Amino acid sequence: MKIIPLHDRFHEAFFRWGWLSPAVLPFAQLGGRGLFNTLAGCYALWGLLSFWSRRDRLDRFMVLLYLALLGAFLLTIPGSADPVGGVRTWLGFFMQSISLLLIPVALRESPVNFDRLLNIMALFGALTLGGLYLLLLYYLLRGSSPPFDPSAQLQEDNLPFLLPFLLAWLWWRSPSRWRYGAMAGVIAFVLVYVAIAEGRAALLGLIAGLTVFCKMVLGWRLRWVTVLTLLVLAAGIAVNTGPFRKAELDSQHPLDAFTAGRTALWRQALTHPPARPWLGMGIGNGAYASEVLRFELGGDSIQVKHLHNFVLDAWYETGLLGVSLLMALLGAVFIRLIQSWRHLSIRERQRAGVWLAAIAALMTAGMLSFSYTSRQLACYLFVSLGVLIDGLHNGTARSLADGDTGPDKR
Repeated sequence: MKIIPLHDRFHEAFFRWGWLSPAVLPFAQLGGRGLFNTLAGCYALWGLLSFWSRRDRLDRFMVLLYLALLGAFLLTIPGSADPVGGVRTWLGFFMQSISLLLIPVALRESPVNFDRLLNIMALFGALTLGGLYLLLLYYLLRGSSPPFDPSAQLQEDNLPFLLPFLLAWLWWRSPSRWRYGAMAGVIAFVLVYVAIAEGRAALLGLIAGLTVFCKMVLGWRLRWVTVLTLLVLAAGIAVNTGPFRKAELDSQHPLDAFTAGRTALWRQALTHPPARPWLGMGIGNGAYASEVLRFELGGDSIQVKHLHNFVLDAWYETGLLGVSLLMALLGAVFIRLIQSWRHLSIRERQRAGVWLAAIAALMTAGMLSFSYTSRQLACYLFVSLGVLIDGLHNGTARSLADGDTGPDKR
């Protein structure tokens, strides 16, 4: 009987099931920041110790672009107001975004791994949705001490990202006679939670993800996609009319009131750019631009920690160099998607559409809410990009090997 060395078993375990750990992270967030950081750190360390034997599977161009991005972010730390905090933020970003390299390597282990990841994402997406509703029920039944504050206590940010995986599982796995009913029910549960949480950014992310999913996965015509989008938007507005009331009360600055001060923040940032145009304030140091992050709204002075727009946050903290490389990395994935699209089968296009819907939800919400170093963008966005890199590679390779030039000949 052959004895497998312990380190080989350690590496093989990562590529059998450990690589699926990012699917667990949204559910782990319900347990708090410490649990999330512990699991994400273990995943990153485990993956880095395991992937070297399979380094030949790495996409060299994407590796170089990713390393350039990390290097640019690191260059912003010297000379910043808080270098120690910058190093912590950089390490957190690296720990979460390393999935961009690890996911493609793991997916190339087996042709069934793509579907395994989709199924696990759907499973833990359902557990996350159920856990959020249980917590909501707890808050409602707990009484008035402390009082229930939905905008502060509810955690709606991950639901638009998880929704495409739930819908995809129902579309492909559930019986056809109740498929649409089940999908409508899941959309309703997510929409109700987002509305109760007063998550306007999440609502727009939800709409963006649904639009991409219905068009690219379900193949709906544009008019039906538009109808669904308007219905979801109308339902969200009907439940949460607070922004409209604020805009009516502040006649001098209705747009600032409607966006809860976001437009005021963006104007101030553009008017007062960082002192170091190429390197910015330093990664994790944006909060030190206190004058830019303070604004008046309804007679109150409000101080926030970041610009609530991931592109502007990246620009202000990492300068033109950092934000340009971040946009270049995103653009490289999308350009290669366009170039490879005609080589993908219908099913491969639908799979890519699920991840594109998740990306659309994250990036849309990120334009109004979380920063580029948040879990949603540093972790889940980079997981999605890593999947698309591998999906394109495998799909194109199979198509060319079969002598196929497009999905119509399959």
